[in-house]
Amino acid sequence: MNNLAWIQDQIPKVFSIVFLTLRETLRKRIVYFIFIISALFLFLNFTCQIQVGGKDQSGNPDFQIYVVFLFFAFWNTVLALFLPVSLLGEELENKTYIPILSRPVSSLTYIGGKSLGVLLLVFANGVFLIGTYLVKQWIGGEVFSWDLLKACFTMFSVFYFLILFGFVSVLSFGKNAAFFGGIALLVFSTFLDLFIYESVAANMIQTSDFKKQVLEAIYWILPQEGTVFFFSGSLLAKSLSQVHYYGEYSLIQIGIWIVLCFGFVKVVLDRKEL
Repeated sequence: MNNLAWIQDQIPKVFSIVFLTLRETLRKRIVYFIFIISALFLFLNFTCQIQVGGKDQSGNPDFQIYVVFLFFAFWNTVLALFLPVSLLGEELENKTYIPILSRPVSSLTYIGGKSLGVLLLVFANGVFLIGTYLVKQWIGGEVFSWDLLKACFTMFSVFYFLILFGFVSVLSFGKNAAFFGGIALLVFSTFLDLFIYESVAANMIQTSDFKKQVLEAIYWILPQEGTVFFFSGSLLAKSLSQVHYYGEYSLIQIGIWIVLCFGFVKVVLDRKEL
């Protein structure tokens, strides 16, 4: 079977696994919890005043948009961290992956379908949150925020990486290590970005030039999730986040890590002889 025929054979199987994954994710209580939280956030955002330092920020569109973006980034990150660990962890424990993989489905097709299924649910939450907010802007006669759409779109590279990283970690180390490992990597990469490229944070920590060079080398090797987040924030409000000139590079670097994760998954699954 040539490559084109193999791809044509695998595409329907990818969609089947995506559909099955969506059904599985909709059984998770955290999904409904986050959708309810998103709805409550939108309701409060539409009806309540926001005060910072005693000043009303309700009339400040830049501040409101940035708050919406932070909410979007946080809760979708929670979904991207939790769902792949929960789904694949249960399948490994219950051996429910055997009926699927007893068919001629490659390991890349299997993990690609599952990761896209989780990503679609993350996307649905994003559409609900951002779409509702932008419709409210349009109805209220406010300026439609294309910057908000661009900022949210760039974050999906981080979400998809976290999903794939969760699958790799579950297969290699188990559920608990995968979940906390994903959180640790996210926090550490964000800290490195703050330490190296945010001057205010860097000035708060005194260290030798050698240690800083070591940290910078680690920063350039690890997936730059923090840089993508701050780069996305700078698209909305440059006064609230420094402009990250390496933001475009970080998107490419995250893309490379996504490809590497597929390679790691294939190696791990082949060794497990699933």
